[in-house]
Amino acid sequence: MTSEDFEREWDELILKVSKHFKVSAEYEFILFVLGIQEMGWGFREYSKTEKMDLINVARCRTLVRQGYIKETGIDGEGFPIFEASPKLKSMMPSFQNQLIKKGLIEYFKTVEFA
Repeated sequence: MTSEDFEREWDELILKVSKHFKVSAEYEFILFVLGIQEMGWGFREYSKTEKMDLINVARCRTLVRQGYIKETGIDGEGFPIFEASPKLKSMMPSFQNQLIKKGLIEYFKTVEFA
């Protein structure tokens, strides 16, 4: 995917999410939506901690699909446990965010909104 294709597809995803939820969607909102969908919790009021946990689940799930993280189990609260590869640990945060955005684009090409 060229950088132009990436930018176009990212903009299309933001527009799609914004229209569906009738909000001005941003990166973290899209992660939040994916986290809710992955956990199967549905939309309701969430505490700040729950929101951050859902965003983290989404980040990890997109990186699992790309092979940078593996899921190793479930914790006592029902959250997945992830283990990052050494390659991911040495990556710059900006490059990780780029990978996550690409993962979000791919995810929402194959999954309908909850």
